[in-house]
Amino acid sequence: MKAICLILGITICLWVSGAETKGFKFPEVTGWKKSGEIQTFTPKTLYEYINGAADLYLMYEVEELKVAEYQNEKKASVIVDVYRHKTPVHAFGIYSQERPPGGNFFDIGLQGYYEKGFFNFLMGPYYVKISATDTGTQDQEVLLSFAKKAAGNLGEKGKFPPLLASFPEKRKVENSETFIAKNFLGYPFLYSAFTADYELPDKKFKLFLIERSDKKELGNMIQRYLDQTGKTGKVAVEGRHTFSDPHHGEIDLCWKGHYIWGIINLNDLALRSNYLKLFEEELKKRK
Repeated sequence: MKAICLILGITICLWVSGAETKGFKFPEVTGWKKSGEIQTFTPKTLYEYINGAADLYLMYEVEELKVAEYQNEKKASVIVDVYRHKTPVHAFGIYSQERPPGGNFFDIGLQGYYEKGFFNFLMGPYYVKISATDTGTQDQEVLLSFAKKAAGNLGEKGKFPPLLASFPEKRKVENSETFIAKNFLGYPFLYSAFTADYELPDKKFKLFLIERSDKKELGNMIQRYLDQTGKTGKVAVEGRHTFSDPHHGEIDLCWKGHYIWGIINLNDLALRSNYLKLFEEELKKRK
Protein backbone atom coordinates (compact mmCIF):
# COMPACT_ATOMS: atom_id res chain seq x y z
CA MET A 1 0.00 0.00 0.00
CA LYS A 2 1.14 3.57 -0.61
CA ALA A 3 2.64 5.54 2.24
CA ILE A 4 -0.34 7.85 2.31
CA CYS A 5 -2.57 4.89 3.18
CA LEU A 6 -1.42 5.37 6.78
CA ILE A 7 0.19 3.19 9.38
CA LEU A 8 -1.32 4.49 12.58
CA GLY A 9 0.12 4.96 16.02
CA ILE A 10 -1.30 6.92 18.93
CA THR A 11 -0.58 9.62 21.42
CA ILE A 12 -2.79 10.11 24.43
CA CYS A 13 -4.60 13.31 25.29
CA LEU A 14 -6.71 13.37 28.43
CA TRP A 15 -9.87 15.37 28.73
CA VAL A 16 -11.10 16.30 32.17
CA SER A 17 -14.71 17.15 33.00
CA GLY A 18 -15.21 17.74 36.72
CA ALA A 19 -14.05 14.66 38.61
CA GLU A 20 -14.49 12.45 35.54
CA THR A 21 -11.58 11.86 33.20
CA LYS A 22 -12.39 11.50 29.52
CA GLY A 23 -9.71 9.92 27.31
CA PHE A 24 -9.17 10.44 23.60
CA LYS A 25 -6.21 9.46 21.46
CA PHE A 26 -5.36 11.56 18.45
CA PRO A 27 -3.64 9.28 15.92
CA GLU A 28 -0.01 9.53 15.00
CA VAL A 29 0.15 8.79 11.29
CA THR A 30 3.15 7.64 9.28
CA GLY A 31 3.75 10.18 6.55
CA TRP A 32 1.79 12.84 8.45
CA LYS A 33 2.96 15.18 11.18
CA LYS A 34 0.96 17.32 13.54
CA SER A 35 1.18 20.96 12.62
CA GLY A 36 1.41 22.87 15.88
CA GLU A 37 -0.11 21.99 19.22
CA ILE A 38 -3.49 20.43 19.87
CA GLN A 39 -5.98 23.24 20.39
CA THR A 40 -8.67 23.23 23.06
CA PHE A 41 -11.86 25.31 22.98
CA THR A 42 -14.54 25.69 25.63
CA PRO A 43 -18.07 27.07 25.30
CA LYS A 44 -16.68 30.53 26.10
CA THR A 45 -13.99 30.40 23.40
CA LEU A 46 -15.68 28.29 20.72
CA TYR A 47 -16.47 31.37 18.62
CA GLU A 48 -12.73 31.82 18.09
CA TYR A 49 -12.74 28.65 15.97
CA ILE A 50 -16.23 28.51 14.43
CA ASN A 51 -17.54 32.03 14.89
CA GLY A 52 -20.54 31.75 12.56
CA ALA A 53 -21.67 28.34 13.85
CA ALA A 54 -20.79 28.62 17.54
CA ASP A 55 -24.33 29.46 18.67
CA LEU A 56 -25.72 26.32 17.02
CA TYR A 57 -23.15 24.09 18.72
CA LEU A 58 -23.76 25.78 22.07
CA MET A 59 -27.47 25.05 21.64
CA TYR A 60 -26.47 21.40 21.64
CA GLU A 61 -24.50 21.67 24.88
CA VAL A 62 -20.99 21.31 23.52
CA GLU A 63 -18.63 21.10 26.48
CA GLU A 64 -15.26 20.98 24.75
CA LEU A 65 -13.63 20.90 21.34
CA LYS A 66 -10.18 19.45 20.63
CA VAL A 67 -8.51 20.17 17.29
CA ALA A 68 -5.42 18.61 15.73
CA GLU A 69 -4.01 19.48 12.31
CA TYR A 70 -1.76 17.21 10.23
CA GLN A 71 0.36 17.79 7.15
CA ASN A 72 2.34 15.47 4.89
CA GLU A 73 5.44 16.17 2.81
CA LYS A 74 3.28 17.28 -0.12
CA LYS A 75 1.65 19.93 2.11
CA ALA A 76 -1.70 18.16 2.08
CA SER A 77 -3.65 18.86 5.25
CA VAL A 78 -6.01 16.92 7.53
CA ILE A 79 -7.81 18.54 10.46
CA VAL A 80 -9.51 16.44 13.14
CA ASP A 81 -12.16 18.24 15.22
CA VAL A 82 -13.56 16.30 18.18
CA TYR A 83 -16.59 17.89 19.83
CA ARG A 84 -17.63 16.50 23.21
CA HIS A 85 -21.25 17.20 24.11
CA LYS A 86 -23.12 16.98 27.40
CA THR A 87 -25.03 13.84 26.38
CA PRO A 88 -25.17 11.45 23.41
CA VAL A 89 -28.58 12.93 22.53
CA HIS A 90 -27.04 16.40 22.17
CA ALA A 91 -24.24 14.96 20.02
CA PHE A 92 -26.85 13.25 17.84
CA GLY A 93 -28.71 16.55 17.64
CA ILE A 94 -25.87 18.53 16.10
CA TYR A 95 -24.88 15.60 13.89
CA SER A 96 -28.48 15.32 12.67
CA GLN A 97 -28.55 19.02 11.78
CA GLU A 98 -25.64 18.54 9.36
CA ARG A 99 -26.25 14.97 8.14
CA PRO A 100 -27.60 14.74 4.56
CA PRO A 101 -30.40 12.10 4.40
CA GLY A 102 -28.98 10.79 1.11
CA GLY A 103 -25.36 10.82 2.24
CA ASN A 104 -22.59 8.35 1.47
CA PHE A 105 -22.78 6.51 4.80
CA PHE A 106 -20.18 4.26 6.43
CA ASP A 107 -20.25 2.02 9.48
CA ILE A 108 -17.72 4.09 11.39
CA GLY A 109 -18.60 5.04 14.93
CA LEU A 110 -22.36 4.89 15.34
CA GLN A 111 -22.71 6.35 11.85
CA GLY A 112 -20.56 8.46 9.56
CA TYR A 113 -20.70 9.93 6.09
CA TYR A 114 -18.20 10.98 3.46
CA GLU A 115 -18.30 13.91 1.08
CA LYS A 116 -15.40 15.25 -0.94
CA GLY A 117 -13.03 16.93 1.49
CA PHE A 118 -14.52 15.75 4.78
CA PHE A 119 -15.84 12.87 6.86
CA ASN A 120 -18.17 13.36 9.85
CA PHE A 121 -19.24 10.73 12.35
CA LEU A 122 -21.19 10.31 15.57
CA MET A 123 -20.08 8.27 18.55
CA GLY A 124 -21.66 8.47 21.99
CA PRO A 125 -21.30 12.07 23.24
CA TYR A 126 -18.75 12.86 20.51
CA TYR A 127 -19.25 14.46 17.13
CA VAL A 128 -16.08 14.14 15.05
CA LYS A 129 -15.44 16.18 11.91
CA ILE A 130 -12.41 15.40 9.78
CA SER A 131 -11.53 17.62 6.83
CA ALA A 132 -8.82 17.33 4.20
CA THR A 133 -7.29 19.59 1.56
CA ASP A 134 -5.01 18.78 -1.35
CA THR A 135 -5.36 15.00 -0.90
CA GLY A 136 -6.34 14.50 -4.54
CA THR A 137 -7.56 11.07 -5.61
CA GLN A 138 -6.70 9.64 -2.20
CA ASP A 139 -9.12 11.96 -0.40
CA GLN A 140 -11.62 9.29 0.66
CA GLU A 141 -8.92 6.79 1.55
CA VAL A 142 -7.13 9.28 3.79
CA LEU A 143 -10.29 10.50 5.51
CA LEU A 144 -11.59 6.99 6.16
CA SER A 145 -8.27 5.94 7.64
CA PHE A 146 -8.25 8.87 10.06
CA ALA A 147 -11.93 8.32 10.89
CA LYS A 148 -11.56 4.61 11.63
CA LYS A 149 -8.62 5.19 13.94
CA ALA A 150 -10.29 8.10 15.73
CA ALA A 151 -13.46 6.06 16.22
CA GLY A 152 -11.46 3.13 17.54
CA ASN A 153 -9.94 5.39 20.18
CA LEU A 154 -13.26 6.74 21.45
CA GLY A 155 -14.57 3.54 23.03
CA GLU A 156 -18.16 2.36 22.77
CA LYS A 157 -20.00 3.66 19.72
CA GLY A 158 -23.27 4.08 21.61
CA LYS A 159 -26.80 3.92 20.22
CA PHE A 160 -29.25 6.23 18.52
CA PRO A 161 -31.77 7.87 20.89
CA PRO A 162 -34.35 5.19 21.81
CA LEU A 163 -37.30 7.51 21.03
CA LEU A 164 -36.44 7.33 17.33
CA ALA A 165 -37.73 3.77 17.30
CA SER A 166 -41.22 5.10 18.06
CA PHE A 167 -41.57 6.87 14.72
CA PRO A 168 -43.80 4.93 12.31
CA GLU A 169 -41.77 3.29 9.55
CA LYS A 170 -44.42 3.72 6.87
CA ARG A 171 -42.99 6.12 4.24
CA LYS A 172 -40.32 7.46 6.60
CA VAL A 173 -37.32 8.97 4.80
CA GLU A 174 -34.22 7.04 5.85
CA ASN A 175 -31.70 9.04 7.89
CA SER A 176 -34.01 12.05 8.10
CA GLU A 177 -34.40 11.91 11.90
CA THR A 178 -33.27 14.98 13.85
CA PHE A 179 -33.22 16.27 17.41
CA ILE A 180 -34.03 19.95 17.95
CA ALA A 181 -32.84 21.05 21.37
CA LYS A 182 -34.41 24.51 21.46
CA ASN A 183 -36.86 26.74 19.61
CA PHE A 184 -38.77 23.98 17.86
CA LEU A 185 -40.96 25.57 15.13
CA GLY A 186 -39.31 28.85 16.12
CA TYR A 187 -40.94 28.97 19.57
CA PRO A 188 -38.78 29.10 22.75
CA PHE A 189 -41.47 27.25 24.75
CA LEU A 190 -41.14 24.19 22.48
CA TYR A 191 -37.93 22.23 22.97
CA SER A 192 -36.30 18.78 22.99
CA ALA A 193 -38.18 17.63 19.90
CA PHE A 194 -37.36 14.66 17.71
CA THR A 195 -38.50 14.84 14.09
CA ALA A 196 -38.51 12.66 10.98
CA ASP A 197 -39.45 13.33 7.36
CA TYR A 198 -42.06 11.35 5.44
CA GLU A 199 -42.70 11.21 1.73
CA LEU A 200 -45.61 9.98 -0.35
CA PRO A 201 -45.76 10.21 -4.16
CA ASP A 202 -47.46 13.61 -3.97
CA LYS A 203 -46.85 14.70 -0.36
CA LYS A 204 -43.98 15.52 1.97
CA PHE A 205 -44.55 16.04 5.67
CA LYS A 206 -42.89 15.79 9.05
CA LEU A 207 -43.71 13.99 12.31
CA PHE A 208 -42.42 15.14 15.67
CA LEU A 209 -42.20 13.78 19.20
CA ILE A 210 -41.46 15.39 22.56
CA GLU A 211 -40.99 13.45 25.78
CA ARG A 212 -40.70 14.96 29.26
CA SER A 213 -40.60 13.21 32.63
CA ASP A 214 -42.65 16.04 34.13
CA LYS A 215 -46.09 16.17 32.50
CA LYS A 216 -46.46 19.76 33.67
CA GLU A 217 -43.79 20.77 31.16
CA LEU A 218 -45.87 19.30 28.34
CA GLY A 219 -49.01 20.98 29.63
CA ASN A 220 -47.17 24.30 29.68
CA MET A 221 -46.04 23.78 26.09
CA ILE A 222 -49.60 23.11 24.94
CA GLN A 223 -50.93 26.10 26.89
CA ARG A 224 -48.31 28.44 25.51
CA TYR A 225 -49.00 27.18 22.00
CA LEU A 226 -52.74 27.70 22.47
CA ASP A 227 -52.09 31.27 23.59
CA GLN A 228 -49.62 31.86 20.75
CA THR A 229 -52.13 30.77 18.11
CA GLY A 230 -55.03 32.87 19.36
CA LYS A 231 -56.80 30.34 21.56
CA THR A 232 -56.33 32.35 24.73
CA GLY A 233 -58.70 31.18 27.43
CA LYS A 234 -58.72 27.56 26.30
CA VAL A 235 -57.18 25.27 28.90
CA ALA A 236 -54.58 22.69 27.86
CA VAL A 237 -55.78 19.14 28.45
CA GLU A 238 -54.54 15.77 27.31
CA GLY A 239 -55.88 14.67 23.95
CA ARG A 240 -55.79 15.85 20.35
CA HIS A 241 -55.37 19.50 19.39
CA THR A 242 -55.41 21.28 16.05
CA PHE A 243 -53.54 24.57 15.74
CA SER A 244 -53.69 27.16 12.97
CA ASP A 245 -50.07 28.24 13.13
CA PRO A 246 -49.42 31.52 11.27
CA HIS A 247 -45.97 30.28 10.21
CA HIS A 248 -46.55 26.55 9.64
CA GLY A 249 -50.19 26.18 8.69
CA GLU A 250 -52.50 23.63 10.31
CA ILE A 251 -50.76 21.37 12.81
CA ASP A 252 -52.29 18.37 14.56
CA LEU A 253 -50.79 17.03 17.75
CA CYS A 254 -51.71 14.74 20.62
CA TRP A 255 -50.74 14.95 24.26
CA LYS A 256 -50.94 11.85 26.41
CA GLY A 257 -48.92 11.09 29.51
CA HIS A 258 -45.31 11.99 29.01
CA TYR A 259 -45.51 12.46 25.24
CA ILE A 260 -46.55 15.04 22.69
CA TRP A 261 -46.58 13.82 19.09
CA GLY A 262 -47.80 15.52 15.95
CA ILE A 263 -47.67 16.28 12.22
CA ILE A 264 -46.52 19.27 10.19
CA ASN A 265 -47.20 20.09 6.52
CA LEU A 266 -49.94 17.54 5.88
CA ASN A 267 -53.33 18.89 4.80
CA ASP A 268 -55.01 15.51 4.32
CA LEU A 269 -57.12 15.09 7.46
CA ALA A 270 -57.57 11.34 7.03
CA LEU A 271 -53.83 10.80 6.65
CA ARG A 272 -53.12 12.98 9.66
CA SER A 273 -55.46 10.88 11.77
CA ASN A 274 -53.90 7.68 10.45
CA TYR A 275 -50.36 8.75 11.30
CA LEU A 276 -51.32 10.08 14.73
CA LYS A 277 -52.83 6.66 15.47
CA LEU A 278 -49.79 4.81 14.13
CA PHE A 279 -47.57 6.98 16.29
CA GLU A 280 -49.66 6.29 19.39
CA GLU A 281 -49.48 2.55 18.75
CA GLU A 282 -45.68 2.71 18.55
CA LEU A 283 -45.48 4.74 21.77
CA LYS A 284 -47.61 2.17 23.60
CA LYS A 285 -44.90 -0.40 22.87
CA ARG A 286 -42.50 1.59 25.09
CA LYS A 287 -44.54 0.84 28.24
